[in-house]
Amino acid sequence: MRKTREKSENLRHESLDDELVILPLDETDDLSSFNCKSEELNDFLKTNALEDQNNLVNRTRLCFCDGYLVGFYSLAADTIETKSVIDGIESYSYRKYPAIKIARLAIDSRFERHGIGTFLMKIILAQTVSTCENIGCRYLLVDSKLESIGFYEKFDFKVAEKNKKTDFVPMYLNMKPYVSK
Repeated sequence: MRKTREKSENLRHESLDDELVILPLDETDDLSSFNCKSEELNDFLKTNALEDQNNLVNRTRLCFCDGYLVGFYSLAADTIETKSVIDGIESYSYRKYPAIKIARLAIDSRFERHGIGTFLMKIILAQTVSTCENIGCRYLLVDSKLESIGFYEKFDFKVAEKNKKTDFVPMYLNMKPYVSK
């Protein structure tokens, strides 16, 4: 179940009723068949993700469906400036809030529009809530590609006030409503 199938070019899928499985990236994973629309994301997964993970820069999780690698995401620690958010703490005395960043999120092109991105976002949100219950972490961040802004807005992400005019749009989600006291 862990490895991608060698004959992935023969892949057929009418529905993804099979169970989706999330596993941490490790050195035994065959990533060669993964192909999303972004060469940058393909390159990251195949050449940088494991090294970054081993250097504690981020953590990458792979999503498998029936043995096929269908998506992945990487999370990293980050911060966001207080002046970049509109829903911060009034009496907060520091310049930045602690955060988790969605460093990368991609779905194999053959599996787009099947709800895998939404599934991965729910996993990311659950992981972030768990982290927030153990250490201070106010926001979930992402530098969204222009074409992906609508996807993140469905999860109530807001565009950060600073740096609105870039190729990657900084967005944030306040985790306070998701975390129990």
